[in-house]
Amino acid sequence: MPNKNYVKGRAFEYKIKKHYEKAGFVVFRMAGSHSPADLIAFPPIGHWFRGKELDYVPILIQCKATEAKTPEKEIAELKKLADKLSLKAVLVTKKKGKDIFIPLVYVKESD
Repeated sequence: MPNKNYVKGRAFEYKIKKHYEKAGFVVFRMAGSHSPADLIAFPPIGHWFRGKELDYVPILIQCKATEAKTPEKEIAELKKLADKLSLKAVLVTKKKGKDIFIPLVYVKESD
């Protein structure tokens, strides 16, 4: 039987997955991969926000279901992977019971 922390973390990952799917993203959960990211979200082609077409750059997502500070090593590993693959990275954590989305890596726009 899975432990309580695993169950809580998995439920939080599915909640965040649904959040991105509602926005039109295709999202994959990387269960058991032991990678720096829990989810990878692919934005829809032709996605617009505030009158501007968004770039088609997938997002690596690390989900933390607790309010505890995320270890710097984990953040660094996620940033490193995102940089290596030219992807965006987001840390989703909890603060006072609310989901907090923290962008970690932005892909530079080409001129």
